[in-house]
Amino acid sequence: MSDRYIGRQPIINAKAKIFAYDLLYRENAHTDDNGFTATVISNLLGSMDTILGKHIGFIRVNAEFLYYDVINLLPYEKVVYSLFPDTLIDETLVQRMLFLKEQGCRFALNESLYDDKSIQKYALILPFLSYLKIDVSRSDLSLIGRSIPLLHEVGIEVIGSKIETHDMYELCRSMGFDYFQGYFISEPNIIKNISFSPEQEGIFRLWNLLQQESEMPELVEAFQSNHAISLRLLRFINSATFSLKNPVSSMEQVLTLMGRDPISRWIMLLMFSESQSEIEQRIPLLLMVIHRTELMSALMGVINPKASKDDLSKAYFTGMLSLIHLLFHMPQRDVLSKLNIASEIEEAVLEGHGFYGELLDLSRSIELFDTEAIELFLAMKGLKYAIIEPLIHTVMEKVNTFEKAMGE
Repeated sequence: MSDRYIGRQPIINAKAKIFAYDLLYRENAHTDDNGFTATVISNLLGSMDTILGKHIGFIRVNAEFLYYDVINLLPYEKVVYSLFPDTLIDETLVQRMLFLKEQGCRFALNESLYDDKSIQKYALILPFLSYLKIDVSRSDLSLIGRSIPLLHEVGIEVIGSKIETHDMYELCRSMGFDYFQGYFISEPNIIKNISFSPEQEGIFRLWNLLQQESEMPELVEAFQSNHAISLRLLRFINSATFSLKNPVSSMEQVLTLMGRDPISRWIMLLMFSESQSEIEQRIPLLLMVIHRTELMSALMGVINPKASKDDLSKAYFTGMLSLIHLLFHMPQRDVLSKLNIASEIEEAVLEGHGFYGELLDLSRSIELFDTEAIELFLAMKGLKYAIIEPLIHTVMEKVNTFEKAMGE
């Protein structure tokens, strides 16, 4: 029996908030068919909330799927059925899409090439589309720019897909695209001559002191001199999260109760959550951090069941530090030079070396839905995908829960 891989990639709106997830499916790494079958949809029924959270999902299907009764099992408000661009368009399909749209189904055209020829090809089904996903890497951008107002007039929202760079993202935004999908989300947007703020320098200093095993008096003094962080930390430990019988009132109590490693995680997460000027800009990055750190820690536990607390901590921080350059819009080396990190973590993040480098590569492969790379890694470790599939779903659920707690 072959492995079935299911992944998700975010689609964001013009304010950089997650709008939907594009669901990806592959029976194994040796097939090019990313389409969902009726059997797969049936198996997904129990896990759609885990995969989608509060968002909608774009499900890639062929025309044949539209005639299966299983299409009625998924709630119409949660899914959009995205047809492949090579779908044969005839009068039978038109009548079926008309019927389903009247029942509440929503449709999209998946990653189509947009030019004069494609406009003619898809003319019959345009009235039934809610979304048009355009492959910007292969399409006529000037034609798209002229067409977007017309598409909006007939109720079609436009998604730019395969956006690789921030420059292309900004261009698509200026043209009036409604939503955006592509690797630019996880690529650094380097800004020249940017510098660290005094607040960020203060956080770096606290993190380094924790990593250097500094004595308690030095730590207490350093935290007390940073009033803003100390106040947040006191509020955090006195929150319902810890359910303490008596409130904590001193930094020494906080440091003793929480421990150095949890405080290090909290401080770095604080930096991710508060360093962007607008909440819409930081939420996708924060969710990416939660996903990668949770995934790295979970994978470590599966691949090495005897992993120590220190091993798990290194896996967590490798995941977190692999994304920190996205926060500061700087090259990774410039940011990491500010931090006192273990050589294993630095080599993993910068060079992809060592076990933590392999673990980071696996996490990225899962995020990018690179099933060939996943299978290669698992084969090297003598593992089956069935072992890691549950933890991937658990991590998705944790990300959804975190996003819900953020009130987004």
